[in-house]
Amino acid sequence: MSPLKFVYSWYRNTLRKPKLRWWIVGGTLLYVLNPFDVLPDVFPVVGQIDDAVVVTILATEMSQVLLDGKKTRKLNKQGKPESLPA
Repeated sequence: MSPLKFVYSWYRNTLRKPKLRWWIVGGTLLYVLNPFDVLPDVFPVVGQIDDAVVVTILATEMSQVLLDGKKTRKLNKQGKPESLPA
């Protein structure tokens, strides 16, 4: 597995753990707002690309977490046991 895939997989799996979720969200926002990152924002366009990628990944994964939670609540309301993949 490439290092990039490993980091993405770790990020995604950690974001799905309720106890760690807000630490990951806070760390992501801190990274985006911090001027010292992988590609500094002082470089036009290129500096904003890494921030945009990180925010896009965060938004995508959080929307999936919210959809999974909604499905779980709907199943629980119908009286069916949880059967969603982890």
